[in-house]
Amino acid sequence: MQVEDGSAAREALNARVYDSAVRWVGLRFYKRDFGGIDWAGEAAARREAALVQPTEGDFYRALNETLDLLGDRHTTALTPTRHRERTLARLEPTPNLGFSMRRIDDQLIVTSIRPGGPADLAGVQLGWRADRLNGEPVSVTSSLDKTLDVQVVVFTDGQDVEHEVRIPVVPLPPYLGDAVRRPDGVLVLSFDYFAPATRRWFDDQMRAAAADPPKGIVIDLRDNPGGFIDDVGRTLAHFFPDRQPYAWVDFGYVPRFPYRTRPPRDVWTGPVAVVIGDGSASGAEVFAATFQETGRGPVFGLRSMGAVVASRDLLLPDGGELSIGMRSFRSGAGAVLEGVGVTPDHEIQFRADELRQGRDAMIEAAAEAVLARP
Repeated sequence: MQVEDGSAAREALNARVYDSAVRWVGLRFYKRDFGGIDWAGEAAARREAALVQPTEGDFYRALNETLDLLGDRHTTALTPTRHRERTLARLEPTPNLGFSMRRIDDQLIVTSIRPGGPADLAGVQLGWRADRLNGEPVSVTSSLDKTLDVQVVVFTDGQDVEHEVRIPVVPLPPYLGDAVRRPDGVLVLSFDYFAPATRRWFDDQMRAAAADPPKGIVIDLRDNPGGFIDDVGRTLAHFFPDRQPYAWVDFGYVPRFPYRTRPPRDVWTGPVAVVIGDGSASGAEVFAATFQETGRGPVFGLRSMGAVVASRDLLLPDGGELSIGMRSFRSGAGAVLEGVGVTPDHEIQFRADELRQGRDAMIEAAAEAVLARP
Protein backbone atom coordinates (compact mmCIF):
# COMPACT_ATOMS: atom_id res chain seq x y z
CA MET A 1 0.00 0.00 0.00
CA GLN A 2 1.59 3.24 -1.17
CA VAL A 3 1.00 6.55 0.62
CA GLU A 4 2.84 9.86 0.40
CA ASP A 5 5.69 10.35 2.87
CA GLY A 6 4.87 12.75 5.69
CA SER A 7 1.17 12.89 4.79
CA ALA A 8 -1.93 12.44 6.90
CA ALA A 9 -2.52 9.20 5.03
CA ARG A 10 0.95 8.02 6.13
CA GLU A 11 0.13 8.74 9.77
CA ALA A 12 -3.26 7.00 9.50
CA LEU A 13 -1.64 3.92 7.96
CA ASN A 14 1.04 3.95 10.66
CA ALA A 15 -1.73 3.89 13.26
CA ARG A 16 -3.44 0.88 11.68
CA VAL A 17 -0.19 -1.07 11.43
CA TYR A 18 1.04 -0.17 14.92
CA ASP A 19 -2.25 -1.03 16.60
CA SER A 20 -2.51 -4.29 14.69
CA ALA A 21 1.00 -5.35 15.70
CA VAL A 22 0.44 -4.45 19.35
CA ARG A 23 -2.86 -6.34 19.41
CA TRP A 24 -1.39 -9.48 17.83
CA VAL A 25 1.50 -9.51 20.29
CA GLY A 26 -0.95 -9.11 23.16
CA LEU A 27 -2.94 -12.09 21.93
CA ARG A 28 -0.19 -14.45 20.76
CA PHE A 29 3.18 -13.77 22.40
CA TYR A 30 4.36 -16.92 24.17
CA LYS A 31 5.50 -15.20 27.38
CA ARG A 32 2.27 -14.26 29.06
CA ASP A 33 4.12 -11.85 31.35
CA PHE A 34 5.73 -10.32 28.24
CA GLY A 35 9.16 -10.81 29.73
CA GLY A 36 8.27 -8.82 32.82
CA ILE A 37 7.18 -5.60 31.13
CA ASP A 38 3.83 -3.82 30.96
CA TRP A 39 3.33 -4.47 27.26
CA ALA A 40 0.14 -2.49 26.82
CA GLY A 41 1.50 0.46 28.77
CA GLU A 42 4.89 0.51 27.05
CA ALA A 43 3.32 0.21 23.59
CA ALA A 44 0.87 3.01 24.36
CA ALA A 45 3.65 5.28 25.61
CA ARG A 46 5.53 4.89 22.31
CA ARG A 47 2.53 5.00 20.00
CA GLU A 48 2.43 8.73 19.22
CA ALA A 49 6.16 8.90 18.43
CA ALA A 50 5.80 5.96 16.03
CA LEU A 51 2.71 7.31 14.26
CA VAL A 52 4.32 10.62 13.26
CA GLN A 53 7.26 8.95 11.49
CA PRO A 54 7.22 10.31 7.91
CA THR A 55 8.39 7.27 5.94
CA GLU A 56 7.88 3.52 5.84
CA GLY A 57 11.47 2.90 6.97
CA ASP A 58 11.28 5.40 9.84
CA PHE A 59 7.99 3.97 11.05
CA TYR A 60 9.20 0.36 11.02
CA ARG A 61 12.31 1.35 12.94
CA ALA A 62 10.08 2.84 15.61
CA LEU A 63 7.78 -0.21 15.59
CA ASN A 64 10.73 -2.56 16.00
CA GLU A 65 12.08 -0.47 18.87
CA THR A 66 8.79 -1.19 20.64
CA LEU A 67 8.92 -4.90 19.75
CA ASP A 68 12.52 -5.07 20.98
CA LEU A 69 11.24 -4.42 24.51
CA LEU A 70 10.03 -8.04 24.54
CA GLY A 71 13.60 -9.33 24.28
CA ASP A 72 12.66 -11.96 21.70
CA ARG A 73 14.60 -12.17 18.44
CA HIS A 74 11.73 -13.95 16.70
CA THR A 75 9.32 -11.08 17.34
CA THR A 76 10.03 -8.44 14.74
CA ALA A 77 8.45 -6.61 11.81
CA LEU A 78 9.50 -6.39 8.16
CA THR A 79 8.61 -3.42 6.00
CA PRO A 80 6.30 -4.12 3.04
CA THR A 81 9.24 -3.51 0.68
CA ARG A 82 11.55 -5.94 2.49
CA HIS A 83 8.74 -8.51 2.84
CA ARG A 84 8.13 -8.45 -0.93
CA GLU A 85 11.84 -8.73 -1.68
CA ARG A 86 12.33 -11.68 0.68
CA THR A 87 9.26 -13.49 -0.62
CA LEU A 88 10.31 -13.06 -4.25
CA ALA A 89 13.90 -14.09 -3.48
CA ARG A 90 12.63 -17.51 -2.39
CA LEU A 91 10.36 -17.97 -5.39
CA GLU A 92 11.90 -16.41 -8.49
CA PRO A 93 15.08 -14.73 -9.79
CA THR A 94 15.76 -11.44 -8.03
CA PRO A 95 18.43 -8.72 -8.42
CA ASN A 96 21.54 -9.75 -6.55
CA LEU A 97 25.28 -9.07 -6.54
CA GLY A 98 26.10 -12.66 -5.71
CA PHE A 99 28.16 -12.33 -2.53
CA SER A 100 27.52 -12.27 1.20
CA MET A 101 29.37 -10.81 4.15
CA ARG A 102 29.93 -11.55 7.81
CA ARG A 103 31.14 -9.28 10.59
CA ILE A 104 34.63 -10.43 11.60
CA ASP A 105 36.73 -8.37 14.02
CA ASP A 106 34.20 -5.54 13.65
CA GLN A 107 34.64 -5.46 9.86
CA LEU A 108 32.32 -6.69 7.11
CA ILE A 109 34.24 -9.43 5.31
CA VAL A 110 33.22 -11.27 2.15
CA THR A 111 32.65 -14.86 3.27
CA SER A 112 30.85 -16.41 0.29
CA ILE A 113 30.59 -15.77 -3.44
CA ARG A 114 28.09 -17.46 -5.75
CA PRO A 115 30.03 -19.25 -8.49
CA GLY A 116 29.37 -17.63 -11.86
CA GLY A 117 27.49 -14.74 -10.26
CA PRO A 118 28.19 -11.06 -10.95
CA ALA A 119 30.59 -10.60 -8.00
CA ASP A 120 32.52 -13.70 -9.02
CA LEU A 121 32.79 -12.52 -12.63
CA ALA A 122 33.81 -9.02 -11.47
CA GLY A 123 36.76 -10.46 -9.53
CA VAL A 124 35.60 -10.08 -5.93
CA GLN A 125 37.67 -12.27 -3.59
CA LEU A 126 36.92 -14.07 -0.32
CA GLY A 127 38.32 -12.24 2.69
CA TRP A 128 38.05 -8.76 1.20
CA ARG A 129 36.63 -6.09 3.46
CA ALA A 130 33.58 -4.26 2.10
CA ASP A 131 33.89 -0.51 2.73
CA ARG A 132 31.49 1.48 0.54
CA LEU A 133 28.46 0.83 -1.62
CA ASN A 134 27.68 3.55 -4.17
CA GLY A 135 29.67 6.03 -2.12
CA GLU A 136 28.04 5.23 1.22
CA PRO A 137 29.61 3.23 4.08
CA VAL A 138 28.57 -0.43 3.96
CA SER A 139 26.53 -1.79 6.87
CA VAL A 140 24.53 -4.95 7.51
CA THR A 141 21.40 -3.02 6.47
CA SER A 142 22.80 -1.60 3.22
CA SER A 143 20.60 -2.12 0.17
CA LEU A 144 21.10 -1.80 -3.57
CA ASP A 145 20.29 1.42 -5.41
CA LYS A 146 17.48 0.21 -7.64
CA THR A 147 17.94 3.13 -10.01
CA LEU A 148 21.39 1.83 -11.02
CA ASP A 149 22.08 -1.16 -13.25
CA VAL A 150 25.65 -1.31 -11.93
CA GLN A 151 26.57 -0.96 -8.25
CA VAL A 152 29.96 0.44 -7.29
CA VAL A 153 31.49 -1.37 -4.32
CA VAL A 154 34.82 -0.44 -2.75
CA PHE A 155 36.70 -3.31 -1.10
CA THR A 156 40.04 -3.50 0.71
CA ASP A 157 42.24 -6.56 0.39
CA GLY A 158 44.69 -8.09 2.87
CA GLN A 159 47.48 -5.68 1.81
CA ASP A 160 45.23 -2.65 2.46
CA VAL A 161 44.85 -2.03 -1.27
CA GLU A 162 41.48 -0.63 -2.30
CA HIS A 163 39.55 -2.18 -5.17
CA GLU A 164 36.67 -0.21 -6.70
CA VAL A 165 34.56 -2.89 -8.37
CA ARG A 166 31.62 -2.21 -10.67
CA ILE A 167 29.18 -5.09 -10.23
CA PRO A 168 26.14 -5.37 -12.50
CA VAL A 169 22.80 -6.12 -10.88
CA VAL A 170 21.76 -9.49 -12.27
CA PRO A 171 18.62 -11.50 -11.44
CA LEU A 172 19.86 -14.68 -9.76
CA PRO A 173 17.70 -17.76 -9.16
CA PRO A 174 16.69 -18.53 -5.57
CA TYR A 175 19.60 -19.88 -3.56
CA LEU A 176 18.98 -23.43 -2.42
CA GLY A 177 22.42 -24.52 -1.32
CA ASP A 178 25.94 -25.46 -2.29
CA ALA A 179 27.25 -29.02 -2.61
CA VAL A 180 31.03 -29.25 -2.83
CA ARG A 181 32.98 -32.49 -2.89
CA ARG A 182 36.44 -31.65 -1.66
CA PRO A 183 39.63 -33.22 -3.05
CA ASP A 184 39.88 -35.31 0.13
CA GLY A 185 36.52 -36.91 -0.66
CA VAL A 186 34.43 -35.06 1.96
CA LEU A 187 31.07 -33.67 0.79
CA VAL A 188 30.19 -30.22 2.19
CA LEU A 189 26.51 -29.27 2.07
CA SER A 190 25.68 -25.62 2.84
CA PHE A 191 22.20 -24.08 2.88
CA ASP A 192 20.64 -21.09 4.60
CA TYR A 193 17.02 -22.02 5.30
CA PHE A 194 14.86 -24.99 6.25
CA ALA A 195 11.95 -24.98 3.82
CA PRO A 196 10.36 -27.40 1.32
CA ALA A 197 12.51 -26.20 -1.59
CA THR A 198 15.82 -26.45 0.27
CA ARG A 199 14.79 -29.74 1.82
CA ARG A 200 14.08 -31.20 -1.64
CA TRP A 201 17.49 -29.96 -2.74
CA PHE A 202 19.03 -31.65 0.30
CA ASP A 203 17.15 -34.88 -0.48
CA ASP A 204 18.66 -34.84 -3.98
CA GLN A 205 22.17 -34.38 -2.57
CA MET A 206 21.72 -37.27 -0.16
CA ARG A 207 20.43 -39.54 -2.94
CA ALA A 208 23.50 -38.64 -4.97
CA ALA A 209 25.68 -39.40 -1.92
CA ALA A 210 24.04 -42.82 -1.56
CA ALA A 211 24.79 -43.59 -5.22
CA ASP A 212 28.39 -42.36 -5.01
CA PRO A 213 29.37 -42.31 -1.32
CA PRO A 214 31.76 -39.58 -0.15
CA LYS A 215 34.28 -40.26 2.61
CA GLY A 216 32.23 -38.16 4.97
CA ILE A 217 29.69 -35.33 5.07
CA VAL A 218 29.92 -31.86 6.62
CA ILE A 219 26.70 -29.87 7.11
CA ASP A 220 27.39 -26.12 7.06
CA LEU A 221 24.67 -24.13 8.88
CA ARG A 222 26.62 -20.95 9.66
CA ASP A 223 24.26 -18.70 7.68
CA ASN A 224 21.10 -20.64 8.49
CA PRO A 225 18.55 -18.75 10.64
CA GLY A 226 16.12 -21.69 10.85
CA GLY A 227 12.84 -22.15 9.05
CA PHE A 228 10.08 -24.76 9.24
CA ILE A 229 10.48 -27.28 12.05
CA ASP A 230 9.03 -30.13 9.97
CA ASP A 231 11.71 -29.55 7.34
CA VAL A 232 14.35 -29.58 10.08
CA GLY A 233 13.15 -33.06 11.01
CA ARG A 234 13.02 -34.32 7.44
CA THR A 235 16.57 -33.13 6.89
CA LEU A 236 17.79 -34.70 10.13
CA ALA A 237 16.11 -37.99 9.20
CA HIS A 238 18.82 -38.71 6.65
CA PHE A 239 21.26 -39.41 9.50
CA PHE A 240 19.17 -41.49 11.93
CA PRO A 241 18.00 -45.05 11.18
CA ASP A 242 15.36 -44.91 13.95
CA ARG A 243 12.73 -42.31 14.74
CA GLN A 244 14.68 -39.72 16.68
CA PRO A 245 13.11 -37.04 18.95
CA TYR A 246 14.61 -33.71 17.95
CA ALA A 247 12.39 -31.08 19.57
CA TRP A 248 9.67 -30.56 22.13
CA VAL A 249 7.14 -27.80 21.78
CA ASP A 250 5.92 -26.26 25.01
CA PHE A 251 2.25 -25.67 25.73
CA GLY A 252 2.05 -23.87 29.02
CA TYR A 253 4.59 -25.20 31.50
CA VAL A 254 4.76 -28.80 30.29
CA PRO A 255 6.07 -30.08 26.93
CA ARG A 256 3.13 -31.69 25.18
CA PHE A 257 4.67 -33.83 22.45
CA PRO A 258 8.01 -34.45 20.73
CA TYR A 259 8.81 -33.95 17.09
CA ARG A 260 10.42 -37.11 15.71
CA THR A 261 12.27 -37.87 12.50
CA ARG A 262 10.94 -40.33 9.92
CA PRO A 263 13.87 -42.14 8.33
CA PRO A 264 13.96 -42.22 4.52
CA ARG A 265 14.78 -45.36 2.52
CA ASP A 266 18.52 -44.63 2.39
CA VAL A 267 19.98 -43.36 5.69
CA TRP A 268 23.55 -42.07 5.77
CA THR A 269 25.33 -44.04 8.50
CA GLY A 270 28.82 -42.80 7.65
CA PRO A 271 30.78 -40.06 9.44
CA VAL A 272 29.22 -36.61 9.56
CA ALA A 273 29.89 -33.29 11.30
CA VAL A 274 27.99 -30.02 11.66
CA VAL A 275 29.37 -26.47 11.45
CA ILE A 276 27.53 -23.58 13.11
CA GLY A 277 28.22 -19.91 13.79
CA ASP A 278 26.78 -16.92 15.59
CA GLY A 279 24.32 -16.52 12.71
CA SER A 280 22.88 -20.02 13.20
CA ALA A 281 19.48 -19.78 14.83
CA SER A 282 16.23 -21.57 15.57
CA GLY A 283 15.94 -24.75 13.45
CA ALA A 284 19.68 -24.73 12.74
CA GLU A 285 20.29 -24.83 16.49
CA VAL A 286 17.82 -27.68 16.93
CA PHE A 287 19.64 -29.55 14.15
CA ALA A 288 23.07 -29.10 15.76
CA ALA A 289 21.78 -29.92 19.26
CA THR A 290 20.36 -33.21 17.98
CA PHE A 291 23.78 -34.23 16.70
CA GLN A 292 25.41 -33.32 20.01
CA GLU A 293 22.84 -34.96 22.25
CA THR A 294 22.82 -38.22 20.31
CA GLY A 295 26.57 -38.35 19.67
CA ARG A 296 25.81 -38.69 15.96
CA GLY A 297 28.61 -36.31 15.01
CA PRO A 298 30.73 -33.46 16.36
CA VAL A 299 29.79 -29.78 16.06
CA PHE A 300 32.38 -27.17 15.06
CA GLY A 301 32.43 -23.38 14.89
CA LEU A 302 30.98 -20.71 17.16
CA ARG A 303 28.19 -20.70 19.72
CA SER A 304 24.85 -20.27 17.97
CA MET A 305 22.47 -17.38 18.44
CA GLY A 306 20.20 -18.85 21.11
CA ALA A 307 16.96 -17.89 19.36
CA VAL A 308 14.84 -21.03 19.50
CA VAL A 309 11.15 -20.17 19.63
CA ALA A 310 8.26 -21.33 17.46
CA SER A 311 7.07 -18.26 15.59
CA ARG A 312 4.28 -17.33 13.23
CA ASP A 313 4.29 -14.75 10.45
CA LEU A 314 1.27 -12.46 10.12
CA LEU A 315 0.45 -9.96 7.36
CA LEU A 316 0.09 -6.36 8.52
CA PRO A 317 -2.41 -3.89 7.00
CA ASP A 318 0.20 -2.20 4.78
CA GLY A 319 1.65 -5.44 3.41
CA GLY A 320 4.43 -5.68 5.99
CA GLU A 321 5.05 -8.84 7.96
CA LEU A 322 4.95 -9.36 11.72
CA SER A 323 6.74 -12.37 13.17
CA ILE A 324 5.68 -13.35 16.70
CA GLY A 325 7.29 -15.87 19.04
CA MET A 326 4.35 -18.09 19.97
CA ARG A 327 5.72 -21.27 21.60
CA SER A 328 8.96 -22.11 23.34
CA PHE A 329 10.97 -25.10 22.16
CA ARG A 330 13.28 -27.58 23.80
CA SER A 331 15.79 -29.85 22.19
CA GLY A 332 15.16 -33.55 21.66
CA ALA A 333 16.72 -34.24 25.06
CA GLY A 334 14.65 -31.51 26.71
CA ALA A 335 17.30 -28.78 26.91
CA VAL A 336 16.26 -25.13 26.71
CA LEU A 337 18.13 -23.48 23.84
CA GLU A 338 16.46 -20.06 23.89
CA GLY A 339 18.95 -17.51 25.21
CA VAL A 340 21.55 -20.27 25.57
CA GLY A 341 22.38 -21.51 22.08
CA VAL A 342 24.47 -24.51 21.13
CA THR A 343 28.10 -24.47 22.20
CA PRO A 344 30.18 -26.36 19.63
CA ASP A 345 32.31 -29.31 20.65
CA HIS A 346 35.24 -27.55 18.99
CA GLU A 347 35.20 -23.75 18.97
CA ILE A 348 36.91 -22.20 15.94
CA GLN A 349 36.98 -18.54 14.92
CA PHE A 350 36.50 -17.02 11.47
CA ARG A 351 39.72 -15.45 10.22
CA ALA A 352 39.74 -13.06 7.27
CA ASP A 353 43.40 -13.78 6.43
CA GLU A 354 42.65 -17.50 6.12
CA LEU A 355 39.69 -16.80 3.84
CA ARG A 356 41.94 -14.72 1.60
CA GLN A 357 44.23 -17.73 1.37
CA GLY A 358 41.32 -19.91 0.32
CA ARG A 359 41.17 -21.68 3.68
CA ASP A 360 38.06 -22.05 5.83
CA ALA A 361 39.28 -23.23 9.23
CA MET A 362 35.86 -24.39 10.42
CA ILE A 363 35.22 -26.56 7.37
CA GLU A 364 38.80 -27.84 7.41
CA ALA A 365 38.52 -28.98 11.03
CA ALA A 366 35.14 -30.63 10.43
CA ALA A 367 36.46 -32.43 7.35
CA GLU A 368 39.49 -33.71 9.27
CA ALA A 369 37.18 -35.02 11.98
CA VAL A 370 34.95 -37.01 9.63
CA LEU A 371 37.97 -38.45 7.83
CA ALA A 372 39.33 -39.63 11.19
CA ARG A 373 36.10 -41.44 12.10
CA PRO A 374 35.53 -45.01 10.93
